[in-house]
Amino acid sequence: MDHSGRHRADPRGRRARVTEIQYDPATEGFLLCAIFAEPSRIWQVRQVVRATDFAVPRNAAVYEVMCDVADRGGIVSPITVNDRVIAAGRTHEIPPSYPHELNGLGAYGIQAPQYAEIVRRHGERRKLAEAALAVQQLAAAGDNDGDIVERAAGIIDELRGGTLRQSRPIGSVFDELVEEMRTRAPFTPTPWPSLNAMIGGIRPGSLYTVAARSGGGKSIFGLQLALHIAELGKRVGYVSLEMTEKDLLKRLISMMRGIHQSALQNHQLTEQGWASVREAEAAVQALPLEVYDRPGARWEDIVGFARALHRKGDLGLLVIDYLGLVKSPPSSASRQQDLEDWANGGKQLAKELGCSVLILEQLNRNMTNRPNPRPILSDLRGSAGLEHASDAVVLMHRGEKKVGGRVVKTSDVDFITAKNRQGDTGTRTLRFEGQFARIVQKEHETTALLEPGEV
Repeated sequence: MDHSGRHRADPRGRRARVTEIQYDPATEGFLLCAIFAEPSRIWQVRQVVRATDFAVPRNAAVYEVMCDVADRGGIVSPITVNDRVIAAGRTHEIPPSYPHELNGLGAYGIQAPQYAEIVRRHGERRKLAEAALAVQQLAAAGDNDGDIVERAAGIIDELRGGTLRQSRPIGSVFDELVEEMRTRAPFTPTPWPSLNAMIGGIRPGSLYTVAARSGGGKSIFGLQLALHIAELGKRVGYVSLEMTEKDLLKRLISMMRGIHQSALQNHQLTEQGWASVREAEAAVQALPLEVYDRPGARWEDIVGFARALHRKGDLGLLVIDYLGLVKSPPSSASRQQDLEDWANGGKQLAKELGCSVLILEQLNRNMTNRPNPRPILSDLRGSAGLEHASDAVVLMHRGEKKVGGRVVKTSDVDFITAKNRQGDTGTRTLRFEGQFARIVQKEHETTALLEPGEV
């Protein structure tokens, strides 16, 4: 053991053990007694302590029931706790006599904050020791599954997310806010001035949802925005669950160099085309744009990817293309609930990492059966969660018309801002250039009566 109290690595190759955290669990009992003594203290304690901070499972169960009683509008006491234990079917966890034993320990309500801080501090140390052991076991098992470093980082990130901190007065960040207002622009503009006129641009800590029908251009929008932010020098993460990295790269080359998509997809390039591809190579490789295209990705995989990029520094944007392709966990009870949880998770991730998050999603197919096929907010899949969590929701729509006896989509694409926390809602029209995998600004925002090539 070294001077810090930790076990040194054994030179004979035996696994080092994590030192057990010394802690008097009686403190937990005194904390629960203090809450019984002054039930209103439960709200103060909940700002500091979570049930997972308790070392004794029975104490953790009592604390959970206490919180349940308070949430239901009851007064926390041994009698109300026991009543709730019976109603919740948890008598196997908490004997009826135990809350009364805790109430008899003699603690006072005024002592609750002090005891809460002790329980929190020791809970953090214990969970940190458990996380260290889990990382050690991960290292010992090898990296056959790949991404061993990210899995280890995920263990630490999960620990960070499970820790509470006391609240602080809102004025404590006043100086920081003034400095930020003086030195930083609140938005990073998108490549489209018409869209900026509606939403301003993208803001760190904000969640944006852009949705369209299948083939409606949402992936082109996401990739073009990612390219723009990367060209400004910000790090960008692109989660592509629909296309491979090579498919994205072809679109990126087309977008940057104006090479027709069909020529890239069919590998039929002229000498000038090949020269343009080579010119694009250096520019693409210099971009701080990273792609995650692993099939069957779950939400925790996306979170791990985002946090890994954040640790590299200056993460400006995370694009998820698209949410409906994220795989639900085996324990999932409802796909709809999963989508809502992921939407809320996207907002939390934006705030935690201080970046913008763009979720791309498909619109429901049944919208085409209406007399007016223009999308509305309720056409958004998982609309309840996405509508609630997003700072702005933009619906893309391309109209149709008859040309030579057949129905074709117009080159105009409407950006319908259906929700906007930072400004007004409304519609702006841009031009869709699918042959070059890009969306461009229109000089005049009017619907084209004649498409290019019709005359």
